Amino acid sequence: MNRRFILITLLALLLIGGFVANTNAHAIQSALIVPMAIPGKQPTHSIASSTSTPTQKTPGKIQPTGQNRGTMQIASTPLPTNILAQDTFQRNNQPLWGLATDGRSWDGDANTSQAFSINAATGQVSNAHGTVNAILGPSSDNVDVQANGMVNQFGNGVNMGVVLRWSNAQNWYKALIDGNHLSILKRVNGASTQVQAVPFHAKAGQVYTLRFQAIGVMLFAKVWPLNTQEPAQWMITVSDSALKDGKSGFRFVLQPTTVINMTSFQVTPATMGTDL
Repeated sequence: MNRRFILITLLALLLIGGFVANTNAHAIQSALIVPMAIPGKQPTHSIASSTSTPTQKTPGKIQPTGQNRGTMQIASTPLPTNILAQDTFQRNNQPLWGLATDGRSWDGDANTSQAFSINAATGQVSNAHGTVNAILGPSSDNVDVQANGMVNQFGNGVNMGVVLRWSNAQNWYKALIDGNHLSILKRVNGASTQVQAVPFHAKAGQVYTLRFQAIGVMLFAKVWPLNTQEPAQWMITVSDSALKDGKSGFRFVLQPTTVINMTSFQVTPATMGTDL
């Protein structure tokens, strides 16, 4: 009787143990199986993606990444022209020429002679007889000078000109129009000489652009009516080594009834690549 009871008890224990083992085996197997990725579906358990997103590079710009994206883009910009001297004469009417657009004060006669004034947004020179000078900017060697202006009447020696390498009233180069010619003059130690001249008919009351350039020993000049095409070639090209450097500006010859109105003046550095 006792033996039978023991056998029945052992058999019951074996059945219970097998059932428990089978149940645990299924749980362990489920835990160890990695789900297979199915195309087109995201896995139910995945690693969190990074908050930063890749950016596409754009030539010439600095691209921000991550949280800075879209806050700033830096693009290269062209450098401004190096202007040595400039005046547009856009200021109120006044006696003398005063301060130029670039903030510098005009020298020579422009702030001492009553022939000079600002009138209707032009630099006017009138009520004078003889030669007057107006000088602006630093001393330099290789420069490109360009000015716009008009003369009410030519003849009797009247001329409108720009100067460069001007050190004083006795030393300068000058490009001028006198109604019949475009000329380059030089004055060295008080002695004036015509370097070269070409025919050019300038009309009274017409605004002209006068351009004068010096590079090393080379001098270049051209002139044309305002708002027309600039000549492709220099009208005068000549070599002269008398003067090395100096300032730039205007030099005018007037009769008592002459009125000259300048509307712009600009000086920039010149190199062999500047319109040669």
